[in-house]
Amino acid sequence: MFMVLFHNIMQGNPVLSSNVKRNIQCRFVSTETSVPHHPYHLVDPSPWPALTSLSVLWMALGLVLYFHKYAGAGTVLLTGLISVAYNASVWWRDVMRESRFGYHTTKVKDGLHLGMVLFILTEAMFFVGLLWAFLHAALMPTVGVGMAWPPVGIVPVDWTRRPTLNTVLLAASYFSANAAKHALDQGDRKKCALSLGVTIGLGALFTFYQYLEYTGAAFTFSDSIFGSTFYLSTGFHGFHVVIGFLYLTVCLLTLKDAGPGRSTALDLAVLYWHFVDLVWVLIFTLVYVWGGALPAQGVETCTDGALLLQHVLREARLDAFDHNPTFFETFM
Repeated sequence: MFMVLFHNIMQGNPVLSSNVKRNIQCRFVSTETSVPHHPYHLVDPSPWPALTSLSVLWMALGLVLYFHKYAGAGTVLLTGLISVAYNASVWWRDVMRESRFGYHTTKVKDGLHLGMVLFILTEAMFFVGLLWAFLHAALMPTVGVGMAWPPVGIVPVDWTRRPTLNTVLLAASYFSANAAKHALDQGDRKKCALSLGVTIGLGALFTFYQYLEYTGAAFTFSDSIFGSTFYLSTGFHGFHVVIGFLYLTVCLLTLKDAGPGRSTALDLAVLYWHFVDLVWVLIFTLVYVWGGALPAQGVETCTDGALLLQHVLREARLDAFDHNPTFFETFM
């Protein structure tokens, strides 16, 4: 708006043209039909992006402190979670109000799409780091894990059971989410609501089965690098699934305000949900199927790991170690 005013002043035109007056009225008299007729990104300044970022930083700090068992780490983590939830909620509320009052021009919608794409790219790099850690430990097993993968003594999750069922659930939700978007584009809100309900239900069912998998697993987070990388990768993905179906739930509750050509929120929600689906395909393939496969008999067994450990210690010839050939017999 200020650019328009400056342009009119420089050209000698009236400072407030009829279009500008109409835009100003649109800012203060907000109705369902008051749609701005300008190509600019004119929304109210918001403190929530910065506060949400600081809250995420505080939550991450609490998580690190919790991993290292610092006193008060749980309190820091809990306050971070509450702060993130509150700031994200009020930020979401303001964005929906702007959309309802007609402030979301094409320029604003393009900015929202770009923001979601950049957010997904940062999340993709986050999961690349988690999967990198898992693959590094799997491809280069150390003496600490018995020179074998999965580590000696670890019984991995059977990928043919709940993980496969969860894969089917997310695959089905991929199509139901697309059906919801297509239905809204066609103006069929009833079909859109039904498809959204199916997608939300599948996401909630996925989370429930993930919980059952965790409670029935034969290893914990502290059981070697396998346990920590497994629970970090699958746990953070599960957290993103929860965020995804909560996002879709908000879209379902506000469906009455949406319509053909005004489905930016649902478009972004479906885009995020597809990202969650893709990440699960990678986790299922690399962590469950490949990384959790038991070694073939006679190739890498517990005995082979002990023999290799014996060989490494013999070659090290540490000065502080008084070599005794019978020392290794206790491991055989």
